Amino acid sequence: AIGYLQLDYLDSHSRAAAIEHVKTVLRPDILINNAGINLKGAMTETDDDRLGQILGTNLEGPYALTRACLPHMMEKGWGRIVNITSIWSVAGNPLNTAYCASKFGLDGMNAALAAEVASKGILVNAVSPGYTLSETMRGKYSQDQIDLASQHIPAGRPGRPEEVAKLVAFLASDANTYIVGQNICVDGGLTRTSHPFTRLG
Repeated sequence: AIGYLQLDYLDSHSRAAAIEHVKTVLRPDILINNAGINLKGAMTETDDDRLGQILGTNLEGPYALTRACLPHMMEKGWGRIVNITSIWSVAGNPLNTAYCASKFGLDGMNAALAAEVASKGILVNAVSPGYTLSETMRGKYSQDQIDLASQHIPAGRPGRPEEVAKLVAFLASDANTYIVGQNICVDGGLTRTSHPFTRLG
């Protein structure tokens, strides 16, 4: 069965209610941590409020939700956790210090937790999308900007959402039996080039 609940990681009451619901009602076998925000700016322009929003959404929230899901997975002896990070969890990006800090942190959690719970039948991995042609990207950037960025991607184009989704579905399934603690980039090879800092704007 698939359960649903509304959750605002930055609202303490919403987060507490959601975590209690996860523990007592949903008790999921699979968790995909896919929440994320990015508020760009130089470090000198990133105040505590902005930093708190980014860390709260991208790191503290997933940490708390994962912790709530683990007891049921341990009891069952089976679980799959996939953390959606970013290519900026493996390479820094100027004007994104807070975002990179949150994503590096999530990748660190991913690696440590994977080693901690793999023997209990719980496989933890991360997926790091690169430039992905989502509706948000289409609405935010012109085709000329997208074409320019694509010149630096070895595959010659942005990724498609379904290309990320297929990998996530595999990692979260019974078909994955031995991939543990990895952070897999779905970026058309961008992080393997000399242009990892290519930005759309």
